[in-house]
Amino acid sequence: MKILWICHFSNTKVRSHMNNKVGLVESVVRKFLKKPCHNFDFAQWNTNAIKEFEKFTEVVELHVISPSYTMQDSESVFEENGIHYYFFKDENSGLKSFLNAFVDEREYSNNRKYIADKIKEIEPDLIHVIGAENPQYSLAALDIPRSIPVFVQLQTLMIDPEFKKNYPISEKSYAYRSGSERQILERADYIGTPEKKFVNVINNLLEHKGPILGTSLAVAESLNFSNCEKKFDFVYFALDISKAADYAIEAFSIASQQNQSITLDVVGNFSISLKKQLDARIDELGLRDKITFEGKLATHDDVISQIRKSRFALLPLKIDLLSGTIREAMANGLPVVSTITPETPNLNKKRESVLLSPAGDFSAMADNMLKLLNDENFAEKIRENACITASERVNNEQIIRKWIDAYRASIDNFKNGTPIPVHLLH
Repeated sequence: MKILWICHFSNTKVRSHMNNKVGLVESVVRKFLKKPCHNFDFAQWNTNAIKEFEKFTEVVELHVISPSYTMQDSESVFEENGIHYYFFKDENSGLKSFLNAFVDEREYSNNRKYIADKIKEIEPDLIHVIGAENPQYSLAALDIPRSIPVFVQLQTLMIDPEFKKNYPISEKSYAYRSGSERQILERADYIGTPEKKFVNVINNLLEHKGPILGTSLAVAESLNFSNCEKKFDFVYFALDISKAADYAIEAFSIASQQNQSITLDVVGNFSISLKKQLDARIDELGLRDKITFEGKLATHDDVISQIRKSRFALLPLKIDLLSGTIREAMANGLPVVSTITPETPNLNKKRESVLLSPAGDFSAMADNMLKLLNDENFAEKIRENACITASERVNNEQIIRKWIDAYRASIDNFKNGTPIPVHLLH
């Protein structure tokens, strides 16, 4: 099968093939605004999935199209380990885009012509759009000929009524991105998600009549339960800490009233405006010497190395049903304090593996933090249970084998009307 992905991601391997740098004027402006530009890893699940597809090149000829945000050339086309890559310079790259985003007037490019031209060139059997909420590449789905089946894999779901309530996003940006997402999902021939809540939202709000398959992202983590030297008590981490760092700080402040020696490490990207807000709150709470901000780290390995320097993970959720950060913390032997969502209680079905409290109940979250701090035997029990639960998770090879089966079934369904096997449906 010839499969084409439309997605975005970055890792050290693909960056080595690109001429990535920031222009002189933009570099000066960024330095003045204290907003450096780093090439960094993101969308780790796509990197994980590609590693698995490298094992199946005799079954799937995989082509991957992705925008690049700091690439100087118009495109970078290469093949590595049997995977065909097409990176192109995002239409909204450069100084203008950076300044628009800085003042919260972001303009969203859609890069549709480049992607449409590549589709004609590649002639895939199926196109897999990974992440409908990112219009800078996903809007290309609207140009795909009806002769090619379109499979859209959900990363999140912005049309979920709960999204806007719990995610820091401007009205303008939300209206554009959720509207685009709706168009893309209604165009899709097949949608993939393991989340029951998302299926219910789609069935209630969209005119999508096609099958919904239970495919999930390749978010299984490498397990590392070895001990290492600890520098911090708790860590909060995310690609962008705007997700819930404020919740973590509020709970930490309450716990620190009972244990004044505790520390919190915060890992992830942040805007200047958010950092000012958090700093003001930290000063108000008298926590300046107890909280460290690491900022954005370059690689996923760097992030994992940093979080392992903490004894516990403090990972409240606002909109995510279950975050990759919780799974990563568990896979690295960090007992987790988080919040109740439709999915997090599943982590405790067989054994207590994470400590949960209602979202926004900072006192209850602080109580769970203190349970770990004050009782070493209890903390070790949660750690051991989390290690067992993490070890039981489906691995990425199993996830990608299901993708391959879903591709084959979708193509057969699209061409011949053959029903999708029940075990592949949500």
